[in-house]
Amino acid sequence: MIDRLVFPYIINRQYATDGRARPFLPVSLRTGHHSVQSLALVDSGADMNVMPYDVGIELGGIWDEQQEIVGLSGIAGQVESRAIVVALAIGNWPIINMGFAWTREADVPVILGQISFFSHVNICFMRSSQQFELEYVRQANKD
Repeated sequence: MIDRLVFPYIINRQYATDGRARPFLPVSLRTGHHSVQSLALVDSGADMNVMPYDVGIELGGIWDEQQEIVGLSGIAGQVESRAIVVALAIGNWPIINMGFAWTREADVPVILGQISFFSHVNICFMRSSQQFELEYVRQANKD
């Protein structure tokens, strides 16, 4: 397994009309028999992982069966959100199960934030070279 991966900043015109390159990471999101390929914004300023409504639907989520999340801020705090657990795959790394704030908003990207994603991955943003590096953090066995 490769522990470190380097990705270029990219311009994702679906979510950023300003033409600026940002640290978008190609990921696979999975629940049960459903899988979605997506670009996820690696956001050190986001507390939580965020998922837009349409991605949750593609993953087989049923909105009314998920627990409502209250007290969020930022993008997720402006719209109704539900909790959903998703398996995240990056390259050939082990699958990481993590919670997301699944929002009713369709115009936000998948966002990987501080809670849970940053617990599994060390990140180095190299804006001047338009790259970011991820290092998988091996979790210690708890006996």
